[in-house]
Amino acid sequence: MSEPADVLKLRVGKVAASPWVGKALVGLVTFLALTLLTSLPYLTPRLGLREGQVSPRDIEAPRSVDFVDLGRTEALRRAARESIEPIYRPQADVMEQSLDLVERTVGAVARTRAATGLTPRQRADMIRRESPIRLSDPAISAALTLDRAGIEAAWKAAFGTVRKVMGAGVRPSDLAGAQAEARVQLRSAAGGRTLTLASAVVAGALRANRLIDEDATETRRRRAMATVEPVMTSVLRGEMIVRRGEVVRSGHIRKLAALGLVQAPLSWSRIAGMGLISLLLLLVTAAYLRQYQPDIWAQDRLLRVWALGVILTVALARILFTRFNPYLIPTAAGTMLIAVLLRPRLALYTAAVLSLLVGFVSGGDLRLALVTFVGSTVCVYAIKRIDHRTDLIVAGLQVGGANMLAVLAIGLVDQLPWQDVLRDIGNALGNGLLVGIIAIGTLPYLEHLFGLVTPIKLLELSNPSHPLLRRLQIEAPGTYHHSIMVANLAEAAAEAIGADSLLVRVGAYYHDVGKIRRPVFFIENQIGVDNPHDKMSPSLSALTVQSHVRDGLDYAKEHGLPESVSAFIPQHHGTSLITYFYHQAKERGENVDEGSFRYEGPKPQSREAAILMLADAAEGAVRSMGRPTPDRMEQTVRRIIRDRLEDGQLDECDLTFRELDIIASTFVRLLASMFHPRVEYPDLERDLGGRRREPAARAT
Repeated sequence: MSEPADVLKLRVGKVAASPWVGKALVGLVTFLALTLLTSLPYLTPRLGLREGQVSPRDIEAPRSVDFVDLGRTEALRRAARESIEPIYRPQADVMEQSLDLVERTVGAVARTRAATGLTPRQRADMIRRESPIRLSDPAISAALTLDRAGIEAAWKAAFGTVRKVMGAGVRPSDLAGAQAEARVQLRSAAGGRTLTLASAVVAGALRANRLIDEDATETRRRRAMATVEPVMTSVLRGEMIVRRGEVVRSGHIRKLAALGLVQAPLSWSRIAGMGLISLLLLLVTAAYLRQYQPDIWAQDRLLRVWALGVILTVALARILFTRFNPYLIPTAAGTMLIAVLLRPRLALYTAAVLSLLVGFVSGGDLRLALVTFVGSTVCVYAIKRIDHRTDLIVAGLQVGGANMLAVLAIGLVDQLPWQDVLRDIGNALGNGLLVGIIAIGTLPYLEHLFGLVTPIKLLELSNPSHPLLRRLQIEAPGTYHHSIMVANLAEAAAEAIGADSLLVRVGAYYHDVGKIRRPVFFIENQIGVDNPHDKMSPSLSALTVQSHVRDGLDYAKEHGLPESVSAFIPQHHGTSLITYFYHQAKERGENVDEGSFRYEGPKPQSREAAILMLADAAEGAVRSMGRPTPDRMEQTVRRIIRDRLEDGQLDECDLTFRELDIIASTFVRLLASMFHPRVEYPDLERDLGGRRREPAARAT
């Protein structure tokens, strides 16, 4: 498919880079639109069910979907967290504190026993005051009445038991058990009142010396939660989600939300995530355009076309996804429009972007993303060449065929019933038809809105029934015939060097429409009339010839010709010299200003305009030759190209010398076939009779 004319402007390096402000604005609008479309539950849900309600009807899954069951996943993660025992760390200073308590208690008892002049009651009160460990009355009585050996045995047993029990580690939850263990050990080491005193001291001294390490415990619990994989739940199409009269539970709501049948709660994390994804895709797209599509990157208008195609496609998918069979959604329509309006290579890249976005819109449905990618890719190849608008329907059918194969593959993988597979195949074919219909319906409006010229528009302009071409045929038939000949030359040369052959053909049809206003002033229309230039001064004749450019631009504006086509009218002459009248003026001895005998220009700005300039001059020169031969034609063509080069007419286009050589060879080959010498037929009157003469004459 030929590339649109607007895209070709950058080939000659004449389109300046647009301000960054315009690109930033396009990017911002696109970012906001994609983020909102892919994350916010702004559409009215199909069902108004809530947890705890009674379902008013049976609800089946309209499609298959895999989704993360957040409820079950969180439950498993909580269980994993709770299964992790706390991590305890030994606290060495705690046992030292406990032994210090025992030591201070020993000191308090020793001071009390050594005191004199106190009654037994006063001694008991003194122990209560000075002992850091609260002792029971039996333990105080034992501390005051035991002999020296008994008291020493009690202290020895207390110290040993504390060291042994706390040395093994005591958790807070195990403190009661540690005290019981201490009593068991004390019974084996002492008895009677010695045991009473030792037990009271040990019970008061024991402390938990293995405490929970909060940081380490929390870290281990988080690791345990992280090892729990998200619980994926599959809902198969046709599966009964909830039956009529059944109470709607949280599990039902999760399935219905994944299917898009109920409104999911607003999630700021999802909005942030989709915003980041949209931003990444736009940044990658900007880098791709700058690197590989600089002509499109340079024009904000073309960037807006791309953004609009992507946004409308995602919006279409979002609106229709929960209301129709997903395989019926014409997601390839945006790719087709971008391929026609901008460039097929960009459309291929866009197919991948749209597949990702449609997949996110559908809740991560890889199946729909696959169908979107396959259909969008095939549509780019299907519109490689378009001759009529109906070719878009044919391309849509090819998209439908590709979708059918993709849907069949998905059905086989999912092991769906054949009736469901056939239904999906029918929707996939309808998808392709909708793609073609949408493209046909929206293309004219987008062309007009953005001022783009597509191959389809060029084909419409090339129709001989176009009002301007009809006027050219009737009012300036010689010019019309000349335009057709030039178009044939220019189209062949453009194809030979890889330029836009369709654009240059259409430009050739209209390049001389200005001659409609004064057709008899141009030699190709002077059949049976005197040449009016014979009665005019050379300067006036030059002005008359120059005026056909301005008249042509007026006609182009009047009939709404696109800028890319009307640009051929002034550029096919550039600023070249009207040689015949210039030399005629010099021969008459007039004071000649060369600038007044030159066209206003501009010089050709593209390869296509330069080809048309050369084709126009070559056709006219060869036509004026008496007996053209291939050698003379080649000399003439190459002289014309050399003259245009030396005059600087080709300075502002990017034709190479190799391409100029190809153009010259192409012109010579076609001109030789157009102006080949005719065979002189002998008089056939004698041999064949008069009745055969007329057919023979027509054959020449």
